[in-house]
Amino acid sequence: MKKILLQLKVPLGACLFLAMSLLFLPSCKKDDVYRSDIFIKKQWKLNLSSTNVIPALANKDDHAVAMVYLMSNKELHYDIYFDRPLENGDSPTTVKLYFGESGQTGELFLDLNAPSFNAQRETKGKVLLDEPNFLKIQTAKIYCQVSSTQQQSGLVRDQLN
Repeated sequence: MKKILLQLKVPLGACLFLAMSLLFLPSCKKDDVYRSDIFIKKQWKLNLSSTNVIPALANKDDHAVAMVYLMSNKELHYDIYFDRPLENGDSPTTVKLYFGESGQTGELFLDLNAPSFNAQRETKGKVLLDEPNFLKIQTAKIYCQVSSTQQQSGLVRDQLN
């Protein structure tokens, strides 16, 4: 009989511990869920190519990808990377947005003042837009262009809108 009681104490103690711990666990209420007041207003995936630059670049095959997000708090977030090394030891320098349609050159809309491209040929950052530019970027014809040390007038380009 003594042997049976010892075996029952362990499961009873474990059950008691479990019951007590359930009393102290915080409950997750629907109101406890975090809700952001900031959301993505518009997003773009750009395939920046040397074939889109005006005037066209002869014998260039450079390519980059850009992910651009316009947030509801008027921040423009970007992540731009070259998916392979640039030709002839070239290096990317500036990233700018211009007014203009495909096949046309336009005036400067926004210099992203991108930090230097890293060793993986990537740069990312964010820019706070004022109200007029926040509205313009959603509707105006705008293109993105990345320049380089060898192609200061533009190495790769693609349209946002």
